[in-house]
Amino acid sequence: MSDFVNNLGNLAEVTNGSYQITLDEQGVHLVVYPPKNEGTPVKDADILNDLKGRKISGVNVGLVVRTVKEAAGVAVKIAENSATELAEPEFQILVDRERMEASLTIILPKNSRELTLAEVMEKIHSAGISHGIDEEAIKRVMQRPGSRGVCAKGDRPVDGTDAKLKYFIDMENKGRPMELADGRVDLKDLNLFTVVNEGDLLAEKIIATPGKAGIDVLGQPAYAKSGKDILMPAGKNVRIEDNKLYAAISGQVQFINNKINISPVIEIKGDVDLSTGNVTFVGNVVVRGSIQNGFKVEADGNVDIHGSISGGTAIGKNIVIRGGIQGMQRGEVKALENVTAKFIENGIVTAGSDIIVADAILHSRVNAGKRLIVEGKRGIIAGGHVMAAEEIRAKVVGTHLAVATELEVGVNPEIRQEYQTLRKELKTAEASLDQAQKALTILKSMNQNEMPPEKREMMLKMTKAQFHLAGSIDGMRRRVTEIEHIFEETRFGRIRISDSIFPGAKIVIGTLVKPIREIQKFASFFAEDGEIKVGSFK
Repeated sequence: MSDFVNNLGNLAEVTNGSYQITLDEQGVHLVVYPPKNEGTPVKDADILNDLKGRKISGVNVGLVVRTVKEAAGVAVKIAENSATELAEPEFQILVDRERMEASLTIILPKNSRELTLAEVMEKIHSAGISHGIDEEAIKRVMQRPGSRGVCAKGDRPVDGTDAKLKYFIDMENKGRPMELADGRVDLKDLNLFTVVNEGDLLAEKIIATPGKAGIDVLGQPAYAKSGKDILMPAGKNVRIEDNKLYAAISGQVQFINNKINISPVIEIKGDVDLSTGNVTFVGNVVVRGSIQNGFKVEADGNVDIHGSISGGTAIGKNIVIRGGIQGMQRGEVKALENVTAKFIENGIVTAGSDIIVADAILHSRVNAGKRLIVEGKRGIIAGGHVMAAEEIRAKVVGTHLAVATELEVGVNPEIRQEYQTLRKELKTAEASLDQAQKALTILKSMNQNEMPPEKREMMLKMTKAQFHLAGSIDGMRRRVTEIEHIFEETRFGRIRISDSIFPGAKIVIGTLVKPIREIQKFASFFAEDGEIKVGSFK
């Protein structure tokens, strides 16, 4: 262990002895500093030669030798100042091009007079330097004559930051298939379109900052550059509020000429298939091609399909299928208002208002909230079940082969089923309310003071149940009345055939049914006096 400690001691810094000679009006003084850690001591011969070089006479040599030997670090006067004139220190003060840093060099001749910090500071000030002066750094330069050191530093200006945009719309995942919960991807959902709703935040401008001015070593202001502003990338159908960009309408985000636009229309140049995936949009959708088997277009607005639907699905407000519908018993077309198509084959089509077909409806299930019109070149309805609340018009119904074809006008079957269910529920609820009221009457007739606690609790529960039942019954009665009004409005539904209707067809008006047993031409079917009657087409 002692060897280890000794080795550590050997690692301590070795410092040689040193000396300092100063000259002033009181005389020549010598300070000798001892060495450290076995450093080399000062030699008196070196000091005497230095004094000779400085042309200092009358030196007390014995005192010099004793001062060197003692090396006490104390100033000892060794001679009178015999120099006719003490040399002046020389100063070099340099300022850099940006005036943010000043450097100092002090050159002391051998017979230089002693220099004070106050003198150095005065020189620095006389050079015009007034800001960021570092006294500690100046002291270090004074201790190393001939070396250069920084004596002052300015405060650099801080430039402002440029304005920038922060986007709140996800453009990075555009074109990436949606990842399912199990890690697989849905290749029918490709995220090709960025869709937003009215009022959605699209982008925010982080405003530019003005910057912070500085001061150079000469005390002059150093101006900062202000950050550059940018224009908000506002295109069509967006609004700006408090440096924020919002969608003014619901639609598709489009970047056009570096501006954000919201388009109410998505246009598919070709087919809706694996190249596009399913399309879901808050506005209108235009498909230049077709919707292929198993794919779907769903829009809050209108859907315009220039091709056909082949086993696909279309959902929208108004739907136009210029090339017709091949449902393949799996696709579906559902419109909030109207559907227009060239033909429907093996399809399922529902519209809240009218369905207009140019050529034919074959083996399909079709439901129109108001009218179903098939009056194009052929105007055929054959096979399947078609219905409309108000009117069905066609040229030909059925075929010579007596294919089963059902035409129905009047109340939607779903509404009819709702009506029947409501009537049953209403009857049950009214019976329950009657029982509750009778039970409460009995309980209230009892002496309240003698009534057991369990009877009191029962009376409270039955009172609450009575109010709940009464409210439910009131709601059901109102809905039954609404549906009965619908029945009344739709009892005038008609089916009009401008050419022929063949055996195998069946006419349904409300609850009335009429099978067609022979070919009838230019016929009109309507309900009157509790039966379906046949009149002329008009």
